[in-house]
This record gives sequence, C-alpha cells and structure tokens, in this order.
Amino acid sequence: MRDVFRTKRIRLTPVVMTALFALASLKVAGVWLHFAAAGAEESPVGAPIALTPGIAPPHQSATAERLLEQLEARKAELDAREADIATRESVLEAAELRLEAALTALQAEKEALALAEEGRVRERRDEIGVLSNAYERMKARDAARIFEVLDDDILIPVAAGMRTQALAGVLAQMAPEKAKALTTALANREEKAATSISAPDQ
Repeated sequence: MRDVFRTKRIRLTPVVMTALFALASLKVAGVWLHFAAAGAEESPVGAPIALTPGIAPPHQSATAERLLEQLEARKAELDAREADIATRESVLEAAELRLEAALTALQAEKEALALAEEGRVRERRDEIGVLSNAYERMKARDAARIFEVLDDDILIPVAAGMRTQALAGVLAQMAPEKAKALTTALANREEKAATSISAPDQ
C-alpha cells in the first residue's frame, strides 16, 4: 500500500511541476501584456510628440530669430536715416539763421549808407545855400568875375540856389559865352529835375 502511494506520488510530481511551470508562464505573460498595454496607452503609435507650452519647435524658433534680426536691422536703418534727416535739418536751420543774419546786416548797412548819403546831400545843400546867399550879397560885377572861373559842379548848384533877380544881375556882368553856358546848364538842370519828379508817375 505504501509502495503504491509512493509510486503515484512519484508519477504525479512531474505533472504538478509541469502545471506549476505553465501557471508561472501564464502569470509572466499576463504581467508583460499588462505593461505592454499600459505603454501603448501612454505612447500610442503615430501620436505627435507633446510640446512643452511656451517652447517653439526648432525650425519655428530659427525663423523667429531671423525675422527678429531683420526687424532689428530695419529699425537700425530707420534710426540712422532719421538721425541723418535730423542732422540735415539742423544744418539747414543753421544756414537759414546765418542767411537771415547776413540779410539783416546787409539791410542795416544799406540803410546806414542811405542815411549817410542823405546826410551828405543835406550837408552839401546847406553849404551850397550858404554860398548862394553869399554871392547874392556881393556886387554883381564881383560875383560875375568869380563865376567865370568856377567849376561847373560848384557854379551850377550855387547859381541855381540864388534868387532870380540876383542871378540876373550876375549874368548881365558875365562874358556872353560864359553867361550863355551857365544859362543852358541851369535849364538842363531844371529839365532833369522835372523829369526825375514825373518819372514815377509814368
């Protein structure tokens, strides 16, 4: 009886071992399938790679950098052009100021010259008036003798400034040729004066 049981026990042992090995293999296969399924759920085939928010892909980052460089270069070019325009405007403004100052100085100089000329004319007229009065007080014969040797640039204005009656007496005492020349010069002087007065009205 004991031998029979021992024989059955010996025969059952390989069967039990085979069953245990098969069971262990199934468990190992089950564990592998579980991890494989979990991996498939976490990383499905063909799914796009998740990107970290705020970080652009490499090709997009390079494009953005190129655009940024171009914008910075354009901005620098515009800044340089603006600075050049500002410099030119400053130069033009300075030139305009210098030109205005020069024109103002020129106008002031012209006015000063005009005033000086007017003063000289007035002074000469006063001097001629004094001489005319002096010759009027002289005797006609004495005045005539001096008139015959005076230069025309003095004689003509002095004679023109004399009273008509006094001048007539002096002309009567002068040599005929001298008296004629002085009379013609005085007539031309009056004609030029009349022409200069009437010219602006034409």
